[in-house]
Amino acid sequence: MPATIPRILSLSGVAAVMFYLTHVILGGALWEGYSHLMQPISDLTATGAPDRGLLTVFTNIYGLFAVIFCFILIGKVKNNTNGLVLAGAVVFLCMHLVSLSYGLFPEDLPGAEMTIAGMMHLLVTALIVPLTIAAPILTGLGLMKIPAEHGMGVFSLICGVGILILGGITAMMFATGTGMFGLFERLNIGTLQAWTVVMSVWLYRRYPNHAQA
Repeated sequence: MPATIPRILSLSGVAAVMFYLTHVILGGALWEGYSHLMQPISDLTATGAPDRGLLTVFTNIYGLFAVIFCFILIGKVKNNTNGLVLAGAVVFLCMHLVSLSYGLFPEDLPGAEMTIAGMMHLLVTALIVPLTIAAPILTGLGLMKIPAEHGMGVFSLICGVGILILGGITAMMFATGTGMFGLFERLNIGTLQAWTVVMSVWLYRRYPNHAQA
């Protein structure tokens, strides 16, 4: 019998990451001279970026799939785990809902005059950072209380701590204008995306294989 709709939608986390990676790889390939090592990912969809229109389509689809995944995750864990896991899922949803506003508030490219949209972009980022750190940490702490999910809990906690450390390094490099900012930002965001993929597959495996299971 066909797989249940929630089980299929639980893989929306994987789909979201695929669209995110596509926007990063395609954007770098299309922008001659763009440096993945030195430039932030947000430059690709900044005001005045050469392919902002096309790449924004991918980031919007990413956001849509990510929000769908969060709702499916919340629906599954709210009655099957504990409060910490549910809190992590809700925080993750809040992070993605806030990040949807990036489409309205694009970054200002380096050297360009600061705009209201650019200032709002920085504010949105400031709101997203603690949510990005808290989501995997809360989820990890909650899952570690469940013997059968201890391994997933440890993985989530490691991801959360990794995001915290890499985020701190990234912020320091951004503030001082030194080092390979782009590389560490990608390691930071890459950790979040890896956690999303693993959580998506973890969730998929916990739904019944068919509608009558």
